[in-house]
Amino acid sequence: MNAAALVLPEFALLLIGLLLRRFAWRSPEFWVDLERLVYFVLFPVLLLRTTLAADLAAAGSGGVLLAALGATGAGALLGAVVRWLPGVDRMTAASGWQTAFRFNTFIALALVDDLGVAALALMGVLLGVSVPLVNVLAVTALARSAPGGAPGGRALDVLGAVARNPLIIATVTGLSGNLLGLTLPGPVDATLSRLAAAAVPLGLLAVGAALRLRGLPRGQRLMAGYLGAVKLLAVPAVALALCALLGVDGEQRFVVLAFAAVPPATASYVLAARMNGNGTFVAAQVSAATTAALFTLPLWLALTA
Repeated sequence: MNAAALVLPEFALLLIGLLLRRFAWRSPEFWVDLERLVYFVLFPVLLLRTTLAADLAAAGSGGVLLAALGATGAGALLGAVVRWLPGVDRMTAASGWQTAFRFNTFIALALVDDLGVAALALMGVLLGVSVPLVNVLAVTALARSAPGGAPGGRALDVLGAVARNPLIIATVTGLSGNLLGLTLPGPVDATLSRLAAAAVPLGLLAVGAALRLRGLPRGQRLMAGYLGAVKLLAVPAVALALCALLGVDGEQRFVVLAFAAVPPATASYVLAARMNGNGTFVAAQVSAATTAALFTLPLWLALTA
């Protein structure tokens, strides 16, 4: 299967989610509840089950983690340039900066869902390590840019939420059980298997429903274009280069590139809105980048063939 055919089902589900929100289930509460179900129940079950059963010795190596973190760090460094772009205020820069390095976990997991337990476990490890890192970076930037108040205290509150992140808890629990040699009883595993099977399609429907196809103000288009180029072009390019340098190839290279090349997380908007940032810009930027990824993602994944 070529790269375009590989990502087509994922983007088809995004489109279906967008159409369902617009023409069928228009209630915002419905989609908020669905995203909460996926985020707090279905994806944690998927990660718990796969990391618990995976052969960790074959799942990945230090080079895989270094390549993924190096690419994320490159996105953060390059994205910081927006602070000096003309006409960009400090809070908008802090709000948009996170879209240069944060990643959509739903799409990342969907891309490796058909590759087997080892690939899912490896992606779970990458997400478990990276989710706290990108949240700390994003929270710190928004807290420092907040006008007045007590940004330090607010940051500590959000960092506490990061420590309670269900994806991280599920990954750590699964890895710990794996190292201890624990296994799930048959009926329990069968139940979790059915829940996990619903995670990817429902997650993608929720992402599609969250897209907002609205234009950006003229003064913010340069910033949006630059951030989109960093996330969709520069970050995967760095990941690919690091994979070559560190000897990461085969299925592991595919997982790293899928991790690096996905569009920014829709949760970026939630964080910006909760910390009094420019949520409107972030929502438009994430939607534009997700649309652009329909064209860039297949090209990057084709390089792993």
